[in-house]
Amino acid sequence: MSNFFEQELRKLFGDGRLIGSPVYSGCSCFGTLGKDLRVRAQFVSTYVANEYDGLKLTVLNRTDGPVDTLTLKFKDLLGMRPVPNNPNFRDGVAPRIWDYNGKVEWYAYHPTAADYETIRQAAGEYLGVFRDRQQERAQDGPKLVYICAPLRGDVEKNIEFARQKAQEVFQAGDIPVCPHLMFPPIADPENPVQDQAAREMGLRLVESCQQVNVYGPEWTEGMWAEIRHAMDLGIEVKTDQKTIGRSPPGRQAKRKGKGER
Repeated sequence: MSNFFEQELRKLFGDGRLIGSPVYSGCSCFGTLGKDLRVRAQFVSTYVANEYDGLKLTVLNRTDGPVDTLTLKFKDLLGMRPVPNNPNFRDGVAPRIWDYNGKVEWYAYHPTAADYETIRQAAGEYLGVFRDRQQERAQDGPKLVYICAPLRGDVEKNIEFARQKAQEVFQAGDIPVCPHLMFPPIADPENPVQDQAAREMGLRLVESCQQVNVYGPEWTEGMWAEIRHAMDLGIEVKTDQKTIGRSPPGRQAKRKGKGER
């Protein structure tokens, strides 16, 4: 069962848009920002013990440790909030979570949906400085576009499907990067060692692209690994020429790691 802190952190980061692949422990949330960057978000006390009046964001390099830290104080973001019909708080109250004899809850005032969105926006603006790599990837001329499509099942049919989509990208003036045309001739999909190596090389190819195009009515575990890897790196992911979110309805398969493509 999740604790109160986890419930509140899920309201801020549970959709995976600000922090990739979020996990929770105690009063903290951990996740990814990019290839080598991670982030820790945690409720902290800045003034009175056991009164958590801020959200501390720590950006970390997975090998080198902390990169930067920022504490967002709820009072600075939300101001003094009114507590109607309570004479003890005529001037309002500074939003904070308090731990009183083991009972954890918001003190006097509970944030509204708009309050949570204000906190999310402030956190997103800060984390975006580190996560968003679109500017680094911007370039003149054709884009490198990764072709993300199924391979398993009818392999020959799926390779031809991917070839056609790659041709569409080429005819549109961009550069298709199509693993279906690169790896099957040199890496046997039925050989587990070669197949795993090809999947990992596919993820490396994703890192070099400016866009990932997703095709096909069924998205496999291998495709989801490529989609999430691109999103973690700030690479635009499109299907049907629309930018997608992390979990399009009805298309997300059960996640088991990289899985099959």
